Amino acid sequence: MPLQLKIFERIPIPDLPVVFPHKKLSFRILDTVRLDIATVIGLLAYVVNYKFENLASSPSAFLLDIVAFTALAILVFRVALGYKQTRDRYQLLVNKTLYEKTLASGFGSVYFLLDASEQQQYKEALLAYAMLLCRKKYQVSSRASIRDTCEQFMYEKFKAKIEMPIDKAMETLLRLGLVIELPTDGGSRVLALPCSEAHEILKSSWDSLLEQKKEQG
Repeated sequence: MPLQLKIFERIPIPDLPVVFPHKKLSFRILDTVRLDIATVIGLLAYVVNYKFENLASSPSAFLLDIVAFTALAILVFRVALGYKQTRDRYQLLVNKTLYEKTLASGFGSVYFLLDASEQQQYKEALLAYAMLLCRKKYQVSSRASIRDTCEQFMYEKFKAKIEMPIDKAMETLLRLGLVIELPTDGGSRVLALPCSEAHEILKSSWDSLLEQKKEQG
């Protein structure tokens, strides 16, 4: 069956509350101090310049009061608008960063599929190895019996019908040295090494790979 790969484009920009629901957007200390200083200076300038006069001594004081309170309302509106614009700028920057960090290119999708395929391959090998360890319980010895037992096990435990690629799983186990396949009349017999021996084999393999990495580094 051919592999079909779909790559989606123009996905909506992720939102901070959706991606990180427990995170809250906050200003930098520098921006907060800058906005607060501008607000305090504006209020002080308003208080210093405002003249509290008696309406009886100055009939025009009422009109001046209206002008002063209007200026105060404009100042408060500008301060609130400044906070909102700063917060919107932060939100836009966060959304842009999230979009760039979560955007998956074509190569990213291929790498993900390769990693998932490799993990699936080792999961299949691990399942076959587990069946071989319980060979007395499941009565497995040949590749065909291992395949049938794995498919039956997956259906009984997870209600999933699968086609076990036993040949690939056996190739992985044989390459790692975790099983032994002995030829018999008309077929072959598969034996799994005990967990203690398998652990030592895998440990030696990992140590060898680490040594090669160190030499190359």
